Amino acid sequence: MGDPDQGAQVPESAAAGPPRCPESPACGADSGLDDRPDDGPDRVTLVSQWFPPEPADLAQRLTTTLRQRGFVTEVLTGVPNYPRGTVFEGYSARRRSVEVQDGMRVLRTPLYPSHDRSALGRALNYASWAASSSLLGASALRDADVALVYSSPVTATAAAMMAKLRWRTPYVTMVIDLWPDNVFATGFLTEGPTRRVAEAVLNRFTDRTYRWADHVTVPTPGLRDIVIDRGVPPEKVSLVYIWADEKIMQPTEPEPGLRNRLGLTADDFVLLYGGNLGAAQRLDVVVEAMARLRDMPDVHLVLAGDGVEKDRLIAQAERNRLGTVHFLDPVPPDRMAARMAAADLNMICLADEPLFRITLPSKTQSILACGQPMLACAPGDVGRIARDAQAGFAAPPGDAEALAAVIRSARATPRHRLRAMGEAGRHYYLTHMSEASNAPVLADLLTQAARRGRDVRGHRRP
Repeated sequence: MGDPDQGAQVPESAAAGPPRCPESPACGADSGLDDRPDDGPDRVTLVSQWFPPEPADLAQRLTTTLRQRGFVTEVLTGVPNYPRGTVFEGYSARRRSVEVQDGMRVLRTPLYPSHDRSALGRALNYASWAASSSLLGASALRDADVALVYSSPVTATAAAMMAKLRWRTPYVTMVIDLWPDNVFATGFLTEGPTRRVAEAVLNRFTDRTYRWADHVTVPTPGLRDIVIDRGVPPEKVSLVYIWADEKIMQPTEPEPGLRNRLGLTADDFVLLYGGNLGAAQRLDVVVEAMARLRDMPDVHLVLAGDGVEKDRLIAQAERNRLGTVHFLDPVPPDRMAARMAAADLNMICLADEPLFRITLPSKTQSILACGQPMLACAPGDVGRIARDAQAGFAAPPGDAEALAAVIRSARATPRHRLRAMGEAGRHYYLTHMSEASNAPVLADLLTQAARRGRDVRGHRRP
């Protein structure tokens, strides 16, 4: 829910269109900044509540990509405390601080550290950073030509909105997930008056962040349709896929000895799921499907990861006496490509919920980038990509019997054909979802936004 890491047509950049300005008398006031010739690189500030040393790989990759493309980049972020809600050593939750990472200025503003299941704690975490970044993040946004907002949580947009009011700094917002729908889909608040008030406030705020943005990017086609349905002009919304970490997610040799450790042979058929073992993944359906494949003892399911449902899944497998279901601890990201290569088929699984029809788990791009065939047991965009890319198989979510039938079909597929599916998936990734395909779109949107901002202000930032 709004946590950091975390859609088939070629991404297209929207037309520039006229400059847009918030509906506020403050917008258009003289900024009081000195003129500067319109030359040199544009200055971009990434606004993200999370940034390394937190596990915020996407935020870091965005800054790396922007700098490689010639932008002068800074970061406005929070005091590191994710994922445990404990402030990292060397930082204080109550102090503003400035540091340099790889030659890039990183400004951190205070927040209330919390990442537990408490609705109040999580709300305070989001709201406190929205307030502190808006009030104490001036030096990162005042002199920027454009801001890029990693808008999960959506409250992270507050600082960019304040900068647009004060200095007419344009911003491009990256809609990572759908707010406030994903908040309530994960049980953040139950039914009642508190839920109704929170939903109304978040809906109003989210819609405002879209309207005030110079441009909006979305990571899936389904999410683009929803943002447009919420009143954002189609020409203002562009599909920009979130690419994989291509330094580590690429074709590689299988993890040595993995099958031997599990007691499997080279001829056994291995279905691998690697990632979070949570309620949203509905992996109990996969275990149930394995119970329907007792007549195929050479078909094995490997669940590699951790999560709140792991103990329950282990108990389910033991209760059904499924010796073909195996559990592995998670490994660092740089070892996942080799682990995926040790399987015959890599799986993506999500519950059959409306929100997940427009959700594209990051493992989708990782599997495709690694050239591995996939089995998508998920609604919406995930299954569509598996079919469009001819990268594997798709099964209806939540249906153990149908999933078992698909696994039977996959087991009957020759391995050379499975390898061809993996190669087709990698080709699809390189064509539609890679950094080379999407980073130029994002860079162009930022350049256009910066140019329109200068047209409004009449000069470049000093």
